[in-house]
Formats: sequence, structure tokens, C-alpha cells
Amino acid sequence: MIKTSGLDAEFQTSLSLNMDLKSHISGRFRSSKIKSKLSTAVLTACSLMLSVPNASAQQIALLDTGVDPDAGLNIAGGFNYFLNDPDTSDVSPREGEGHGTVSARVASEAFSGEIVPFVITDGLADGNSESQSTLARDSALSDILGNNSIRVVGLSWGTPGVTGTTASLMPSLSNANKVVAIVAGNDGANQPNALATTSFNLPGVIIVGGTDYNGDLLFFSNRAGTTQDKFVAAIGIPEPDGGDGGTSWATARIAGIAGAVLLQNPNLTGQEVVDVILSSAEDRGDPGTDAVYGRGVILSASQVLDNVIGPITVPTVPDENGSGGSSGGGGGGAGLLLGGALVGALLLARKPSKRLEKTLVLDSYGRTFQLDIGDHVAIDDETLDLDTFFNSLEQTSVNQSIYLPGLRTEIGVSALGRATPRTDMIAYFAMPDDKVINDGQMQYAFALSSQLSQTVNLSMGHRVDPNLYFGGLRDLNDSADFGRASFLTGQSFGSLLSGFSNQANSVGLNYRSKQPSGFNASMGLVSVDESERYGKQSFSSILEGGYEFADNGGLKVQFGQLQERGSLFGGAAGGIFGVEQATTYAINLNGHIKFSAHTALVANYGIGRTRVEATRTSLLSDFSSLSSDWYSVGLVTNKVWSHSDQFGISVSQPLKVQSGSLNYSIPVQRDQFGDIAFDTERVNLGEADSSEQRFEMYYRNKVDQKLELGAFLTFRDDPNHTTAADDELTVMFTLKYQP
Repeated sequence: MIKTSGLDAEFQTSLSLNMDLKSHISGRFRSSKIKSKLSTAVLTACSLMLSVPNASAQQIALLDTGVDPDAGLNIAGGFNYFLNDPDTSDVSPREGEGHGTVSARVASEAFSGEIVPFVITDGLADGNSESQSTLARDSALSDILGNNSIRVVGLSWGTPGVTGTTASLMPSLSNANKVVAIVAGNDGANQPNALATTSFNLPGVIIVGGTDYNGDLLFFSNRAGTTQDKFVAAIGIPEPDGGDGGTSWATARIAGIAGAVLLQNPNLTGQEVVDVILSSAEDRGDPGTDAVYGRGVILSASQVLDNVIGPITVPTVPDENGSGGSSGGGGGGAGLLLGGALVGALLLARKPSKRLEKTLVLDSYGRTFQLDIGDHVAIDDETLDLDTFFNSLEQTSVNQSIYLPGLRTEIGVSALGRATPRTDMIAYFAMPDDKVINDGQMQYAFALSSQLSQTVNLSMGHRVDPNLYFGGLRDLNDSADFGRASFLTGQSFGSLLSGFSNQANSVGLNYRSKQPSGFNASMGLVSVDESERYGKQSFSSILEGGYEFADNGGLKVQFGQLQERGSLFGGAAGGIFGVEQATTYAINLNGHIKFSAHTALVANYGIGRTRVEATRTSLLSDFSSLSSDWYSVGLVTNKVWSHSDQFGISVSQPLKVQSGSLNYSIPVQRDQFGDIAFDTERVNLGEADSSEQRFEMYYRNKVDQKLELGAFLTFRDDPNHTTAADDELTVMFTLKYQP
């Protein structure tokens, strides 16, 4: 869409929002002042923040040389299996901090819970020590197997060989839903050690190699080899300035990260934790999984903890067991297209408490994050999109009249390549099996009007504006003195009974008196199906009656019912804002008074009452009856400066909800049992802080049979009934040449 305000042009595009993300996303869609026409902006990265539930204490076990009790680390329990002693102090002969102390410190960089040291070695590599370490390792693993508080095991000290005890313990640890991080080894070999290669296929097992702070594999680190599908490399150097390094400390890092993942989401299985880590790895080496780096490199805890894996879902209503139900994948729950009538009220409800800024969302592993879903709200405001504009200019390629005995039939056909690809916000929460309109696809439309008798007329239309047949400025436009009035403000001089689209299928039966003065009546059906592009459908029935006062004017009243499916007041509500259907009963009055052969006053006023049925998986519920109204007043005059020009001016208020309320529930917290708490508030939809006023002028001049010039101006004060929104001035100039 191209808007011109003064000499500045604003180019607005719509881009699909892909929530099937593998990387941390951050960004925002709108400024503090809401744009009146907001599709979405590009999303590359969205301010997702981790939401930490009230989890019970978790522990990780490190099988190493022990931990210095004076190191200031969160140490609890453990045992010295190497010396058969309860003292878990570091027994490493290493100068400064011992090997196990460094491992614990590295693990604690990500993990805030308790570290349980299991001493299995003195850090020496002589034969007796290694044999003793193997036995100590198996004893420690046996005790860990029965400890439900320990969810992560870090085998940060490599021991040679795989004993018969270990062969049985590793599957048992896997079956006990524990994460086991196994050191790959420091031999510079193409394969990890024997324990890794025999155990890597077990659920919950991950093999760890070592890198420097740049993510380059340490020259002495064993490679992924045959374990590549379960292998990651992590930083194996304790300090950024270098020094000693090894795969042991890389393993401790991964154990700490695994523990941190479980602190935030304790309901994950051991294998799910491993999958989260593997999926978060940065690809290195050959593209994809390879025999050197395996799945890639983990350089920081945030790389895992802040990484959204798979499609985002938003919990909605609690299930019977108390846990939160989900809106479905593909981000389907995080998008909303609001009809302008609701924008002011809902945004006003959001502003004081910032309610939407910390909405709990889940990734495909059920991990909790916080997302400002207010940034994922678009406004359905088609007042001056190009589709509406070109329709107003009557883009008809064929117009043919056919005369039959006693009948006159007019057929108009248009074929326009104005279809746009499904790249707007609606694609974000549309069903995945919906069809997508391809760019450049031709759209065909036709209109038929057949005179069944001197007083009865049958009208049919496909992809045309239903206001051409029902209400609006039809009677005025039928006058030879006025031709087609060209107000562009959508519903301003029409009725919401015709639906919220200028492309509809309609059929109507019209009666008109033979006399210049007299009664006229119409009844018709209108169907809108824009589920492919916008996810909305509607069906309406209209009964219309009026009286024409010869050359002085006319008055008309409409009664009808509009039933929207998947939408509310033209906004395609899906996912977490799902609306099953909305049924509106309305009365609409419109009329015109002719002051002269060339000047007329036109007016329109309508009221509606709407009943809404929300979907089960919606954050919106318990709608009351909604009352709404709309109005417009305008002046149209012809032959201002020439015999073929026309000028119009109008003031209008678009559809606005004046009264009604709903329950608005936001998921805010998840506990260690997986139960989701909701913050529910009653929102008064009639509390919008303003009413939008639209001012419009247009001028059209048909210079000759081939050339027509036009100028159109609209000004919107408090668009979408919101004082925070920027006022909008739009100017369009047209040149129409038709050979």
C-alpha cells in the first residue's frame, strides 16, 4: 500500500510471521503510538524472555575429584567413593583449584541449584588410580540411580573401559529419566571413549567434546565419530584468557546447562533436555551433523535457555487436570487481527497494567517463555487499501447489455490481477492447510442485473461490493444527475449487514414503484468467503424498504442479520483470540435530500446488537451482548467547474462498540507440576478513550470519453477509537485512461 501524506510517501508491506523458530527472537512491531494501518513488520528475532516457574530444588551430580568446600559453591551431599569416605573435598593434586572444583565452578555458571560431588578419582593417570576410579564410578552411578533429586549426571572425569557393572547401569540411568553427559576424552581421536560409543544411543545421554572460546575444537578433543547425532562441543577452557583446558570442563558446562533447563521446566524428560541442547547448537565444520563437531557448538547457556525450539503455542483455558490447554502450533495462538471497532477498548485495557507484555508461551518442548503478544496484534483497517480503492473506481473490463423480449439484462465482468500473496499477519495464525493466494493470480468478478418486470429486478454479484445492491448511496448513484459518488470510507455510507468486505457474493430481489414517487423494497443474501486470505467468512440476510420522494430525496431502512464465522466485526480472530461465530442484528437508516438538480445531502445511521461465541481454546470468553453504532453525513454536488465533474465531502464515525464486556484471561505462571495460572479480568469494551472521526473530500472530472482525473483526501482523528494513535492524512491522485 502506498500512502501519500503531503510530499512524503509511506510504503507499507505485509510480511508473514514465522513462529516456527530455532533461534532467539526479539523485536517489536509498533511504536508507542499505534498505526491505524498495521499489518506486521519483519520479525527476525521477538523479545522472548524466560519465565521461571516455582520449581522444586534440582540437583546435578559431578563424578570428578571432589569440590573445595571453601570455593563458595552450592554444594550438597555426595560421597568419596575413591577413598570410601564422606569427605567430598577435592583430592586433586593440581595446583590452585583442583580439577573437580573447576568442574563445579564451570557447571554453576549456568546452574543455580545444588551440585552433588561424587569423588571417583584423585586426578592421577597411573594404572592403579584408573582401575580404582572405574570401580568408584560404577558405585557412584549405582547410588545416583536411586536418588530422585538428581536429574543430571556429569561424567566429567573419563575412566577407561566399560565394566560389566557400567554396561547395566547406563540403560538403568536412562530409564530413570536422567540426563547423562559423558566426556568425549582428550586423546585427539576420531572417536570418543568406549563408554561414550557404547552408550550414546540411550535416551538422555549426550556426548561432549571441547572447544576454545571461539568455538574451535581443541586439538586434543576427541571427535564425534559414530556418536555424531548425540555429540556437541562446549567451551573446555575455564577462563577466557586461556590456560588449561579439556573436555572434562566442557562436560561440566553441559551438565550445568542441562540442570538449568530442568530448573525452568522440570517436566521435561531426560531425552527432551538433550534434544533442546542438541537443537540449540551452532553448526560448525561441515554443514549439518558431521563426524567432527557432531550437532555443533554450545558457547553459552543463553544459547540454550533463550532458544525457542519449534512452533510457539499459548496456553489457553485450563484442561480438566488443571494444566493449560494450547492454541496449537505454528504460532497460531499468538496472532490477532482486530476489527477497528474493538481496538480502542482492548488497547485501553492493556495500557494501565501492561497485561500482554508478559504472556506465558510454550515452545514445542513445553518450555515456558514470556512474550508480549500485544506486539502480535494487527488492525484490520481496509479503509484505503489499494483493493478497496480500485474497486471504487469500477475496474470493469467488459460491460454488456442484452435485451430479451420484455427484459433488459446488464452484465459486467472484470478480470484483475490484484490478488496479493498470503504474506500478511493473517497467515501467522491461519490454519496450516489453508490455501495461499499466489502473487499475480487473476481475480474474476461479475455483476448481473436483470429486469424481470417493469417493477421487479433481479441482481447477482460475484466478488463485488454488496453495497452496490443494498443500502448505501445506491439510489443517489442511480440518478443521472449524480452518477457514482466516490466516497472511499468503506462502511461510511453502507451497512455492516453487507459484511466487512468489498468482495462478496450476493443475490437480491428489488421492487421499485413505476412512479417517481413511491415505495421500494429489497431482500437479499450476501456471502463473504475470504478464508483463504484473511481467515474470515460471513453470511447475511437483508430486508430493506424505503420511500422515494420524486426529485426531492428518499429514505430507507434496513433490517438484517449478519453471521460471521471466525471473525468479529471484520477482524479475523484466530488461535488464542478465537471466535467461533458472531451474530449481529442491525437496523440501518440512510437517506438523501436533493437541494437542487446538482446537490444532495446524504446521511447514514445504524445500530447493532451482537452475540459472540468464543472458541474453547480462546483467551476471550463470556461475552456479553455487544451494542454498536455508526454514522455518516455527506454533501455531493455535480457540475462544479465543468459539466462532467463531481465533488463530495463527508464526516463519519465508523463502527464502534458502545457497550458490552468480556473476560480476558492471560496465562502468567506455570508451576513445577505443569499447572498454568491465568490472570482473568473483565474488560468493558465500551470504554474506548475516544471515537474516531473521519473527514473526506474527493473530486473527479471526466475530461473526455477516454480520460478521467481524480483527487481523494481523508483525515482520521483518533483512528480506531484510540487517542494514542497518530492522526492520519491520506491523499491520492488518479489518472484513468480507457481507450
